[in-house]
Amino acid sequence: MFSLRSITLFAVCLIPTTMIQASDTSNSRNAADMASTYVPIESWVYPALDRLAAEGYVPSAIVSLRPWTRMACARLLLEAEQRIAQDSKAPSDAPELLSSLNEEFAAERTRMIDGDRNLEFRVESVDQRSTTIAGRPLTDGYHFAETIVSNYGRPFAEGENDYSGLSVRATAGHFAFYGRAEIQRVPSTPSPDAAAQQAIAMADFTSAAAAAGPPSNFTRGRLLDANVSYTFANNQFTFGKQTLWWGPERSGPTLFSNNSEPLTMFRYDRIRPFVLPGFLRLLGSIRMQVFAGRMAGQQFVQANGVVGRPGVALGDQPFIHGEKVSFKFTQNLEFSISRTTIFGGTGAPVTASTFLRSVFSTSAVNGPQDPGDRRQAVDATYRIPGLRSCLTGYVDGFADDQPFPPLYPTEGTWISGFFLRCVPRVPRMTIRAEGLLSPHRDLAFPGFFYFNVHYLSGYTNNRQLMGSWIGREGEGEQVWTTWNLSPRSSIEASYRGMTANRKFLEGGALRDFSVAANLQLRPEWQLRLQNQAEYWRFPLLSASPQRDDAITLQLSYTPQARSR
Repeated sequence: MFSLRSITLFAVCLIPTTMIQASDTSNSRNAADMASTYVPIESWVYPALDRLAAEGYVPSAIVSLRPWTRMACARLLLEAEQRIAQDSKAPSDAPELLSSLNEEFAAERTRMIDGDRNLEFRVESVDQRSTTIAGRPLTDGYHFAETIVSNYGRPFAEGENDYSGLSVRATAGHFAFYGRAEIQRVPSTPSPDAAAQQAIAMADFTSAAAAAGPPSNFTRGRLLDANVSYTFANNQFTFGKQTLWWGPERSGPTLFSNNSEPLTMFRYDRIRPFVLPGFLRLLGSIRMQVFAGRMAGQQFVQANGVVGRPGVALGDQPFIHGEKVSFKFTQNLEFSISRTTIFGGTGAPVTASTFLRSVFSTSAVNGPQDPGDRRQAVDATYRIPGLRSCLTGYVDGFADDQPFPPLYPTEGTWISGFFLRCVPRVPRMTIRAEGLLSPHRDLAFPGFFYFNVHYLSGYTNNRQLMGSWIGREGEGEQVWTTWNLSPRSSIEASYRGMTANRKFLEGGALRDFSVAANLQLRPEWQLRLQNQAEYWRFPLLSASPQRDDAITLQLSYTPQARSR
């Protein structure tokens, strides 16, 4: 089995190798040298391609490394077209999916097939969202839970929450730019009472409770994803605020999701899978990502005593780097290994030696030789035999300070799920279900996952978990039933449940039910309506059970490209 150290060395060695293999010409009309922006995680494009992947029409797609670039999506679309054309038993909605995807990626297809210039500037979307919450919502996922999850860390509170957004994209040969900005208006969130704050401080090993959850009671401008990319020979380097989705599940991967604000980072992304020569071809198609970035909003750190103040970000924020390698062994089996490490920051100067130690060290040492706060994950996706075209199963395992989660199955957290593409007699319906289990409860202390005795603000960026919404001591499940009216229109009912261990902050539970309609009113207009009813009980926050209702209305305008 590959160690994380060997994987990192492999990634470091591969980058200069691909530089050598790159064409000597600077012809930016070569599709492999064309930069393109990433498709947002919440886009309708991913469910559409997932449906095609479930049927086996995009076998080169690696689902656990997202987002995908627009050029990568265009390549997958061409692959699907070729396979569907050869299949006389293609599902009835396949042509409709291809038609909508062709409209979305028409410009990228033309550049890829005809070698047109990669030159574009477009307003991608203008969005107006309003979320009105009646009742007290949950806003602290690091200690309790969150009412709204996997939402780019957008703050929310009881009352009316407004988000006005604009996103633009541009390409010029090897370069691409993406910008997404919002004006956010959020009411005030009440702080926990003195007893709850004391319990939080004890759980986090701090002298005072950190200001938990995202800030509130403001009107502010905020950049979400905002970055610039350079591409050559199917290698893309991107700098700026970026979103990662490192897992096959829909509820949110254990290691990296969009539950928090995008992280500022420098990232290398192998955007097109490659195959190694010789006997290494047995590894199948390979993709990888490597990044290094800096966190924000960390409030407490252990450095010769606890350093920090509630609600005040440390002046010297820690750094983080991560590596993920995905192997598509066969058309039906995908397997990935990933790792992140938090290092540096207050009391831990960043030098070449401390960085190298954080990358290559396999030991756990406190003090000056501490390699950092390390987390590992593995995930696998498999199209089930006998039901290849209908049923896909997947699993995501996560561990704190263990080198390979499958070797320590009772000391990690596991999410498993399935995606049912073919519901008998209901061809346009899909069902997806996921469950999270933490089989072992006595790992050092309650709240062990996503926490660290040096970085006391844990695995958070701007006060929100960067991993799964399930939290530090939770188990839960989530189910979605979706009726696909068209590729861009759907009606969906979902359920989410979560139970937290009583040993951690007295535990608690939540149940919520949601109905959402995503409707394409016209080619350039999209409407989203959602109603979510949540029931929760966390004794430290409220002595009696609580209910909140969140109604979301979003109208999006996407200017249509003029046909040539």
